[in-house]
Amino acid sequence: MTTVAKREFSLALRNKAILVTVSIFTVLIIGGLTLLSIFGDKEEQLPTLGLVGVEQKAFDATLTASQRNPGSNAAGSTATGDDRPQQEQATAPTGGDPATSAPIETSALASREEAEQKVKDGDLDAALIKSDSGYEFITKDESKPELFAQASGTLMVLGQNQALEKLGVTPQQFSTAMPDSTVKQVSVGDDSSEVNLPAVLTVLGGVSVMSFFIITFAATLGGRVTEEKSSRVVEIILASVRPLDFLAGKLVGNTLFGLLATAALLVIGFVGVKVSGVLDGTDFDIAIIPLMLLAFVLGMLLFGSLYSAAGAMVSRTEDLQSTQGPIMILMLGMVYAPMFGFAKLDSTVMQVLAWIPPFSLTVAPLQMAGGNMPLWQVLASFAIALLATIAILMLVARIYRRAILHNGTKLTWMKALRA
Repeated sequence: MTTVAKREFSLALRNKAILVTVSIFTVLIIGGLTLLSIFGDKEEQLPTLGLVGVEQKAFDATLTASQRNPGSNAAGSTATGDDRPQQEQATAPTGGDPATSAPIETSALASREEAEQKVKDGDLDAALIKSDSGYEFITKDESKPELFAQASGTLMVLGQNQALEKLGVTPQQFSTAMPDSTVKQVSVGDDSSEVNLPAVLTVLGGVSVMSFFIITFAATLGGRVTEEKSSRVVEIILASVRPLDFLAGKLVGNTLFGLLATAALLVIGFVGVKVSGVLDGTDFDIAIIPLMLLAFVLGMLLFGSLYSAAGAMVSRTEDLQSTQGPIMILMLGMVYAPMFGFAKLDSTVMQVLAWIPPFSLTVAPLQMAGGNMPLWQVLASFAIALLATIAILMLVARIYRRAILHNGTKLTWMKALRA
């Protein structure tokens, strides 16, 4: 068996199609993460706002206060004493949610014409201009709702503080006298948890790579069995090796090579995610990576053995498609279940599929990433898949032993089982 495994590993290592496939996936992973990082950096740039007729220092102080005290009332002071300038006794703006709003990069401009030109040129996202009738918020084409809410809320607080000063009331006194009006949204529904979408999509990508390599190596294994049988090479080999040892060596060699290739791509993807910062701030359980490798081993043993049996039942390569049909249905189900169900992980169908092999090999890691399955449940699901794989291996051993030396008419699955 060891000799056969080494031979299969060597053949896979020299297979140009497999090497090209691994190279393409490597380029796609690195390129995709690079693009995500570039576009992510652009989205994280601070919004820019030009100020005309608005005192920049007072505006920035009020905006800074909204970041320091996101839960404050409509008026209040960030100062630790009353000896600070009035313009720094700023409070959270009431427009928008200050707790989640991004800071603004402001710049003082001399005229309306200069502000409009900078907005048109794309140097500024928007401009806030004081006019005789109030203020004007200027943008180029698209609306800026968050920036508008921050700007208008900040102006509201500045105006409120000025009015309080005229009345002889400090913002601190007003904030103390005003009752807390903070509203917290609470959901009482059964499904109140949100899916960790970035982690789910990341695992979906890893599961897709794993599934593709299972298809690649399992199908290659089945085709090679048929080629060896049609050329009568297998008869020479089986003169010195038992059929089951030959099958076991093929499975071990291809599974080992596929595992190394899959592990390399997953590690490249994980390192790329860490370096690019794509998942910064996202709760991602690193235990999912070895789980996906375990899923690959189980999937490769299951489908590799089935494809080997399918290849042994025919004597010509052109007949292989007829015996691969039932296997392809199971394989496509395993591949497409997570692709179509990742947005509905809490549905009954996806919860059930997480426990039924071979679908559980791809759905269970996705459920764990979505927070619907703890680690012990995923391991329990894989234990069921292991039992199913052992049963399939015993069935395949029976078929392979009887079909590998059968020549002439092709066998069906029912005939192979009854033989």
